[in-house]
Amino acid sequence: MKDSSDPRFYGVKQGGGVALQIGEGAVLICGLGALGQACIERLLPFDVPLTAVDLDPPQWRRDPLRERIGQMVQGDMREARVLEQAGIRHCRAVLLLSADSQVNLEAALLVRVLNPSADVVVRSRSGQADIGHLLEQRLSKVSVVDPLVLTAGAVASVLQPNEGLIPLATAAEGSSITLVRSVQRPLTPSCRRLRSLRGVQPSLWITVRQRGGLGQAQRRSIWSLLTRDNRWLQRCWRSLPRQKLRWVLPALLVVISTGLVLFSALAGDWRRGLLITFGLLQGEYVDPVMLLNKPGLLPLLGGLSYALLGTLMTSALVALILERLLSERLGLQRYERLRSGSRQLLIVDGQDVVEPIRSLLAGERIGVQTASLSEGMAEIESQLERLRRTDLVGIGLLSSNLLANLHAALALQQTQGSCRLAVLAHDMESTDQLGALFGGINVISGIDLAADAFVAAAFGERVERVLQIEGQHHLVVRYRLAEGDHLCGLTIARIENGYGISVLSHLRSNQTETRALPPLDWPLQPGDELSVLANLESLRRVECGLIDPPRWRVQLRVKQQPHEGFWVLQCLARFLDLPPGQVQSWLDGNWHDTALLDHDLGEQLCSELQRLRVETQLIECPPVDSRHGSLS
Repeated sequence: MKDSSDPRFYGVKQGGGVALQIGEGAVLICGLGALGQACIERLLPFDVPLTAVDLDPPQWRRDPLRERIGQMVQGDMREARVLEQAGIRHCRAVLLLSADSQVNLEAALLVRVLNPSADVVVRSRSGQADIGHLLEQRLSKVSVVDPLVLTAGAVASVLQPNEGLIPLATAAEGSSITLVRSVQRPLTPSCRRLRSLRGVQPSLWITVRQRGGLGQAQRRSIWSLLTRDNRWLQRCWRSLPRQKLRWVLPALLVVISTGLVLFSALAGDWRRGLLITFGLLQGEYVDPVMLLNKPGLLPLLGGLSYALLGTLMTSALVALILERLLSERLGLQRYERLRSGSRQLLIVDGQDVVEPIRSLLAGERIGVQTASLSEGMAEIESQLERLRRTDLVGIGLLSSNLLANLHAALALQQTQGSCRLAVLAHDMESTDQLGALFGGINVISGIDLAADAFVAAAFGERVERVLQIEGQHHLVVRYRLAEGDHLCGLTIARIENGYGISVLSHLRSNQTETRALPPLDWPLQPGDELSVLANLESLRRVECGLIDPPRWRVQLRVKQQPHEGFWVLQCLARFLDLPPGQVQSWLDGNWHDTALLDHDLGEQLCSELQRLRVETQLIECPPVDSRHGSLS
């Protein structure tokens, strides 16, 4: 988060608005392909000087973009001479967007040497995740982003079978912050409406959902405690067919109970009967039979049957464990046995997004299976046959070949009519028209997703995920507030209503536990860490400090009820940030108006006062021209 008092970043009134005149704060774009030009288009509203570097003369998709480039340098971004000519030492941010990730990583090292203070955003490809992670750890203000990995959130939101149910972030253990669709939902501390620059979305709510009950969480914690330092026990647990334990355990209990009753009667003692039963189930035969008091044909046949059953059980268990352990040691691929009726998602290519999608949909108990288009439709049809008994909710076609993706999607649309289909177009912008052309197929633009994330990261923000909500891109961004940041001192309600963003989680600098959906009246302090959901325009307003003032008042009339007057004063003092004595006169039974409040705070204040039997009205006031001030 940049501070508006930074000498490289200051606002000047111009033509009724705020134009940012940045003396030495240019943004350098290295690589003017489709992604680079998409980033330039999104940088135009920020009013920052733009310079560019490309190895070859670019093919401009739109002429106005070329006119907005202040300086264009042709050459290799890995050469110090070229970067010096482009003014690298005075840039506030550098976007390295070449299609070759190795070139981008090499250029990032040179940029960090020439300009230690600039924010560097590096475009990466599959297979470079390890070195990118190491560079982010060792070099400050360096973000390595893989555009394909960014599509995981968009693919999961598009293919989600429950419309409007989108996991946003992970909260405490066993819970997640989720976007849900509801026509009418009460306003509670764990449920909040989705905000935007146009106000609230009445049908979209952000809530904290529990993944499992308390008993399941306790069992999970006990199991993690037992297997924390025991890898052998973990491997044995993974080797068991947990899907079939439902009927295996009852059958085993029936066999043990029957053997205990039978052999206790023949041996004359229940303890001998228990010893004989477990001895036979281990595959032993001679010694347990010698303990019987009534030898005969029936005891011999019963003992032989139990001994054979025990031999088969122990052999099957040993074979299963050995097969699992050897498969893990040798790296052999094993096909998971899918439970009939389970909900599954098929991802074609895009191996890098499989795990992120699986973690996003884990709370909804949706499994993720994979296939490849390298051999045409053969492998996909094989996987569809394997998924025949399951509930296939969606198919994501994420290969780098758009025509191959569309061909497979059109073929699957004829056979999988009830299944959601998503096609990834890596190098195409504005894919809404393409999706509407084919009907029933969601086309996701990798360029648009990546451009939004790269531009947000260029201003020092950490983009964790990009989602597609009602056709618009929303970013999950993590902020860390520095000393002197213009957000410090504002409340959660102020930044949500003033900037049109939704705060998902909040972490104090002196605490270790993150609070999901923090209270609206919490003030922000230096060192706090926020996770927010916003679009690129909202992030631009945060960056520029363009905050909308409060526009709501609460009209209230307190009836003469002395036994509730104390609680009314405490409620007003808490919401209005006033001493209780200053609102003492409001208990005279007449109508009074509060100061301007944010809509969410006003709504909560009305709810609290109505619970205390106070008459209230929430009234919207005309907007006030406040382009520079920020009311806390």
